Amino acid sequence: MKSGDEKTSVWTLPNRLSFIRILFIPAIIYLISTQQKQFLFASCILFIVAGITDGLDGLIARRMSMKSRLGLYLDPIADKLLISSVLITLSCYGFVPLWVTIVMVSREFLINGLRSFYAVEGITIYPSFSGKLKTTLQIVGISCVLFGQPLQQAGLIIIYGALFFSLFSAYKYIYAIFKAEKAQ
Repeated sequence: MKSGDEKTSVWTLPNRLSFIRILFIPAIIYLISTQQKQFLFASCILFIVAGITDGLDGLIARRMSMKSRLGLYLDPIADKLLISSVLITLSCYGFVPLWVTIVMVSREFLINGLRSFYAVEGITIYPSFSGKLKTTLQIVGISCVLFGQPLQQAGLIIIYGALFFSLFSAYKYIYAIFKAEKAQ
């Protein structure tokens, strides 16, 4: 982000959408924990709305010149909190295999830790297409699992696709980090 492109206001519309996404997390987790069909469906609706805010915040920030330094960090944190929290909850109740959740959540900590560490060193690694595809597949897959039958099995297959792109994008990020480090 160029210094002239950033907004100083914390409460830009994209940042508000990211905050809303974070605020949805406890409600979604509670609804899943009831394990009742109507509440799982309600969690599905809330999760879909949260997923839509994920796409909207970035789009609005770019198109309406509402990029902010806070948004640069808040958006990915909101995404990781939402997806990790819901995956962990789904695994606790047997909807998603635990090993899948462990791999995906561990990947998020590893990559975000590396990105943060290297950002301090002046190396910025921007999100890749495969990373964005991973997030999209996670949102669609989790939504299908929460919807229940007949979409639950399809949701698991989509989550396995997200797992593939999770590992592939991790490889690409690590490669980009080491390539940038060598260039310095």
